[in-house]
Amino acid sequence: MPPEELQLIEDFLTFIENARTTRPGNDPLWENLQEFETNLVPVEDRPVKLALYIQSWCQEVGVKIDAQVMRQLRDSMVKKGKVIPKPLEGEQPSKVYNKAMISETVHQARPENQA
Repeated sequence: MPPEELQLIEDFLTFIENARTTRPGNDPLWENLQEFETNLVPVEDRPVKLALYIQSWCQEVGVKIDAQVMRQLRDSMVKKGKVIPKPLEGEQPSKVYNKAMISETVHQARPENQA
């Protein structure tokens, strides 16, 4: 089991990816993603700081992420053939869960950036 902060980041990324395909376009979540990206810029690129920012933002906008549901969702995604990024052998998780990856995932999820 990854440390708590890495688990929170993984759950958030899973939540965003799932929301991209299951939430209606007029959901208030989408209006808040631009603010999320903007406010992410000054956050230190360390898993603990990123996790604290994600946790704070989720509380602020009323997003509740159930870790068990996200774990089941990841299992389901893997069974359907989707690839979920994991650290390569010898690679530290902080290299996978970095600010650039989080920002890109959120940016791609925004409705105006959907193909």
